Formats: sequence, structure tokens, C-alpha cells
Amino acid sequence: MQSVSILIVEDEAILSMDLTFRLEQMGYNVINVVDNGPAALQICEQKSVDLVLMDIHIRGEWDGVETARRIRQISRMPLIFLTAMTDGPTIDRARLVGPSAYITKPFNDLNLRIAIDLAIHNVMQSTPATAPVDSVAEGGDEPSRGEIIMLAKDHIFVKQNYRFVKFPITDIRYLQSEGNYTDIVTENHKYTLRLVLNRVIEKLHTNETARAIIVRIHRSYAVNLRQINTFTEQEVQIGGQVIPVGRSYRIEFMKGVLAQ
Repeated sequence: MQSVSILIVEDEAILSMDLTFRLEQMGYNVINVVDNGPAALQICEQKSVDLVLMDIHIRGEWDGVETARRIRQISRMPLIFLTAMTDGPTIDRARLVGPSAYITKPFNDLNLRIAIDLAIHNVMQSTPATAPVDSVAEGGDEPSRGEIIMLAKDHIFVKQNYRFVKFPITDIRYLQSEGNYTDIVTENHKYTLRLVLNRVIEKLHTNETARAIIVRIHRSYAVNLRQINTFTEQEVQIGGQVIPVGRSYRIEFMKGVLAQ
């Protein structure tokens, strides 16, 4: 599991250092800090960036709007403009690239956190490969209204303690249900959803990667086929956990194994 990765594009050194400190204190991962458009575009092309914080008035060959326009040509990642002024022509240009939000300098931690959370949430809702998976809590505690899980590309985003964290779909080991609750289990974490297993599988299968690897093998279990260490017709073993294979699920299970 990892924090959301943020790229900062800001040409004022003191402000970029302050912004980095604030974000890291909130639990986000500042993947890089650059002061010009071409460098920002290169980072977006080469690294996995979840969100860009962009000074709208950076100096150089490209200003923030032009840089955002070029980033939009390769990705629909959420993008937030930072600005100390709101002149009409610049804002009109900025609207054309579809930013997720604007933050006016000077800003505070609350405004920054709200803008980031809304930006990520909104882009998840507008992406076809994204599906909300209801309320979630970690470690079997009662799910809280403020914690959600969403799919985007090949990752799952989980909001916990007022920030988003993510992990690859391929990190899922298995799903285990008990009554109206389902656990999503990875190597080091367990997330409990107030949702029946069949519904969780339906949600996960809106994602192509999950659809290829997550298979139900029992009325109470679904597994990630790529995480299986050993198996027989009656059971599979994943990381020391023995999971039964229901008789009515054996054919679909074997089809999934052979398709890998």
C-alpha cells in the first residue's frame, strides 16, 4: 500500500519547500518537484503520477496552462492550479484544460487537503474503469462513513484518516466473506467492506485487470489466481492460508488457472 503520488510544479523555491512539507505531513508522497513545464511533462511521461499541483504562472517557455495542456494530451490525471492572482484571460485559458480545482495563494492545510481529495474523487467518478466499492474499514473495525474504496486503472484507492492511499489490484490475495461483510486481504493489510461477496466481485470486475485474476472458488471466498502458491481440486494455498474450493466452483476455477 502506498500514498498518492503528487508532482509539484512551482518555480518559487520557498513555496515549493513549504508545499512539500505540508503534503508529506498529510501523508502524501511528493514524487518530484520541478520548476518548469518541459520537466513536468517528462516526469508525467516517465513516472506514475496520481495528481499534479501546478503554479499557473510558472516562468519559462511554457506557463502553467500550456504545461497542463500538454500533460492533458498524455493523461487525464487530476490537476490543481495554484495561483496568486486571477486575471481573466489566464483563467479563461485555464478552463480549457479542465483543471480539477484552483487554490489561491496563500493557502492553508484544510483547503489543500479538500482540493486534493475532491480532485481525486471527481476524476475517479468520471473514469470508465472506476467503480466505488462502498464504505470500508481496516482490520475488521466497524466501517466508517468517511472511508471509501475506488478502482482506477490497475490500482485501488482507499480513503482512510482523511487521505487517499492506494495499492495495486494485483496485491489482492483473496476475498473472504462473513454475512454481509467482505474482507479484502493483501500481504500486510485487511480491509473490511460492509458488502456481500458477490457484490464486491461485481464491483471489482468492472476493472479489466481484476476481471482476469479474481475468481470465486467458494461461497465465502474469491482468490487472486496469480497469488496462488499450490492447489488441488479441494483447496488452494496462498501465503500460508488454506482456502477451500467449493464443488460447484471447480470448473470455473480450473478455467481461470488455465487462462493465466
